[in-house]
Amino acid sequence: MVLEKSKTNDFELSDRKKNILFCAIDNYIKLASPITSLVVHETELTDISTATIRNELNTLEAMGYLKQIHTSSGRVPTTKGYRFFVNEVLKTTKINASGLRDVKEKLFSRTSNLTEIVGGIAKIISDKTNYPAVVMFDGFDNLSIQSIKVVYMLSSQVLVLIETNAGAISNMIEAHGNITKQDCDNASKIFSDIFYGKSVSFLTQNVEEFSDSIKKSMKNYEEVFKLVLNVLATYQNNSNSNVSNKGLIKMLESPESSDNAKNILNVLDDKETLSDVFSSKKEEDGVTVEFGADTNVRALSECAVIKTPLVLDGKKIATVGVIGPERIDYASIASVLKYVSDELEKNFKRGK
Repeated sequence: MVLEKSKTNDFELSDRKKNILFCAIDNYIKLASPITSLVVHETELTDISTATIRNELNTLEAMGYLKQIHTSSGRVPTTKGYRFFVNEVLKTTKINASGLRDVKEKLFSRTSNLTEIVGGIAKIISDKTNYPAVVMFDGFDNLSIQSIKVVYMLSSQVLVLIETNAGAISNMIEAHGNITKQDCDNASKIFSDIFYGKSVSFLTQNVEEFSDSIKKSMKNYEEVFKLVLNVLATYQNNSNSNVSNKGLIKMLESPESSDNAKNILNVLDDKETLSDVFSSKKEEDGVTVEFGADTNVRALSECAVIKTPLVLDGKKIATVGVIGPERIDYASIASVLKYVSDELEKNFKRGK
């Protein structure tokens, strides 16, 4: 598992300071209560005196890993503290399959419709994490075409069904001109033969060449080809993301995270901002974590975004992730994302 590179030098913290910091943050994630030396001593580090723990907490605060909300109150982690915790601890996070065994069945008991599959992934992750989940379909051009079926319907309507390695794209569309049922049947076979195994980008980047060839050698198929291109363009423009908001209600009910929930809801409703947050600017492998400052989105200043790419046939087709407050169970969420990503890739390789 690869996570964001630490901006903190390891040598700044002794093993004891690391141990106390990790215990303190872990307790805060679980209990949502400010960290005190007594809590750390009683719950985790019983072999270290409260006085020693208190001194170390003071030092960690001075170094910027913890902060006090009020004078004489306990401490809470800073973004720097969370970042160090994530980079050091989650490197060793393993997939915890317990409680995830039903995910596989839910993922692959669905129809092969790509929209339903993507929506299903978002819902499953949100169900398992209790936080809003997003699937950003940012690798549309990498989809591999398996077949193209054009079915002539009544009232001059045509059903275009494009099977890809990640599921089917389909749409009912009005046919213009003198397209017949025989044209559709013949075009389906010819288009499937031409484009089998080719990527969507291969088709769209060479569209003029294919259009000319089809126009010259395949009478009446040019109009059918335009319908196929129309369906691809419509899907790419309108179905680039899917969001599951489950978990927001739970966050709204929690006083310490209700403001974050409202901010997250605003981001989820803003497709452009959501795309900026989840569309990777660079190649990334495995699970990554970004904090508010990394996203450059003010509404997420006290939030964390945990995400991973979905890869099929060695090519990225989407990014899936979770948005939540900084006080979030990083290890569990990373495990869910990793499991879904791995299962999706393995099962589609088997032809499911």
